[in-house]
Amino acid sequence: MKRRCFVFKPDGIGDFILASGVIRLLAREFGEENLTIAVLPIMEPVVRGQFPKAAMVLLPLKTKRVILNLFAANVLRCFFPWLQLLQTRVDVSISLRNMRDYLQNVLFFSVRSPKRLLCFNLLLGNGRPVRRWTENAFILLFRPEIVPYPESRSGIPTELEAHRLLVSRALDRSVAIEEIWPELKPVSTAPLQGNFWVCAPFSSSAEKDFPLERWTTLFLKLYQDGRLSALILTGSLAQQGALEKFQKLLLAASEDLGNRTKIIIPKTLQDFIDLLAGAQCVMTVDTAAAHAATALNCRTLILFSGKHRGMFAPWSRSSRQAWLLPKASQVDAPWHSCHSDEEIFRLATSVLDS
Repeated sequence: MKRRCFVFKPDGIGDFILASGVIRLLAREFGEENLTIAVLPIMEPVVRGQFPKAAMVLLPLKTKRVILNLFAANVLRCFFPWLQLLQTRVDVSISLRNMRDYLQNVLFFSVRSPKRLLCFNLLLGNGRPVRRWTENAFILLFRPEIVPYPESRSGIPTELEAHRLLVSRALDRSVAIEEIWPELKPVSTAPLQGNFWVCAPFSSSAEKDFPLERWTTLFLKLYQDGRLSALILTGSLAQQGALEKFQKLLLAASEDLGNRTKIIIPKTLQDFIDLLAGAQCVMTVDTAAAHAATALNCRTLILFSGKHRGMFAPWSRSSRQAWLLPKASQVDAPWHSCHSDEEIFRLATSVLDS
């Protein structure tokens, strides 16, 4: 009889993509039909597309208060999923979320399992004694196996190394990093025919973004050089207005280039992944698109602000991806100011030639 495995990953988009290789390995080892994966609702289409035989528990956790106290509101939202978790029995339970609040601990430990694996909770370093007391109570009550959070390794995000250590414990063998390298697959054809580039210019944080005027300069030079034939601007529905502003800048710079530019807002995250998979090249900042395009092994240029460097990024599947890293500087200036337009253009052309 096949053993069953529970994977706890109610995390952001890029964080889940980083864990895609781990989940793929667990699907091979346990059988995909023997996996239960707990994720945020936004990840449902991706789990359905990448792991269609796995069971799924959706945890509608929010990060911002609306009316009720945030904790109380999340408790109410997760009541029925919590009942589903209480009825779940597995042989191995793994938390791939390494910053767990009180409610997330409750949800994770609600699954019945003789073997529970998790990394040291990074939220314990925030100086709140109540959080440490409750964490210790969970540990004393459920006796999980705790893996120390790893030190940084060159070219390997610490989150990915933490996943490797956890899955090694789960499978009772040393797992090589190559076995869990993030990997996504398209599940349908791209919405456009022919050669097109995709640019996802906005992140969840304005400090990570690259100036639209400089994006415009780059794309105009690539177009004039004969390398860019059609451009798709993409992002979330909330970014529609900003994308339209970007399109107008491109149109002002070159009517021909502007007319070859189109905005596409995919309906689901899996549709977004399929769009990236069909692109000749992907240009983005440090956001979900960077991780998705890299996991697809697309030709990709990521303009990286350096935020959380070493923890989630940079990483690459092959020479087809390039991360433009911030330079050390004593001048209090935006991260992108140290990179010239010519430098970025050269890096973009090298990605195309890879």
